Amino acid sequence: MADGGASTMILLVTSLLISGAASVVLLESWGSVAEASGNNSKGKVADAETDVSFSGDRSDVQLDTSGTNQEITLYFQNTGIRSLDKDDFNIFVDGTSASIVGAITLYPSNGVWAPDYVVEVTVSDSSFAYSDGDTATVLIIAKSTVSDGVQGTDSESAEVRFSV
Repeated sequence: MADGGASTMILLVTSLLISGAASVVLLESWGSVAEASGNNSKGKVADAETDVSFSGDRSDVQLDTSGTNQEITLYFQNTGIRSLDKDDFNIFVDGTSASIVGAITLYPSNGVWAPDYVVEVTVSDSSFAYSDGDTATVLIIAKSTVSDGVQGTDSESAEVRFSV
């Protein structure tokens, strides 16, 4: 009887050690899943709080045809609650990635593209061949500044009419 009790006790202790080690592995895995879920939620919140919109009259967008390449002046407003990164956005005109010409002007000019602030940007591309009254589809993809380790993204697309 003593032998049966000792082997049962050894099996019990072994089982407890194995189950304890397994629970540690499961808890560590659950912690990683919870952390990833938290980061994903932060990213979704950042995207929801990031918003950019066209500003100004889309039926009267300035087109400068005097230079070698045509230049288009556009206005965009931060309509979200996070500041946008004025150095990290892309603009496409009729699907063509446009290059920014000159400096970006911020209204009011405090250096930060904060909520309700507007940027003026002039874009150009050698393939632009527009005339007065032509229309084009303009797309902007903007990112918020990094906050709490995440960055939100938003895009806005609209048809504009050019005025020389």
